Amino acid sequence: MEQIYLKDYVCHAEIGVFESEHGHKQRLKFNIFLSLDYGNRNRADNLEDVLSYEIILEAINKSLSGKRLNLLETLADNIATFCLEYEEVIMIEIQIEKMDRIEGSLGVRLARKKE
Repeated sequence: MEQIYLKDYVCHAEIGVFESEHGHKQRLKFNIFLSLDYGNRNRADNLEDVLSYEIILEAINKSLSGKRLNLLETLADNIATFCLEYEEVIMIEIQIEKMDRIEGSLGVRLARKKE
């Protein structure tokens, strides 16, 4: 098993339930790990033979580009669903933190595994 990941990626998004979060973008920090199984596939030193890290960024961007979300849990679930559609991805671990709500950070962490 292998992993690809995106660590300490920060972007701005409007998300949150509280009135104070409406109309204001806040920093979100993402740590996402994808566990992969390529089976017995022969691989060379070519991008076509592996899953690109870009799918993680694509999952984040797609999940944030639709309607406004209230919950980090929904965002994390949307990202997990997108990534698990790839055959090679057997598990995903996601941590998303709101960096501007309190001193420090708060957030959500989830893990999803293919059945």
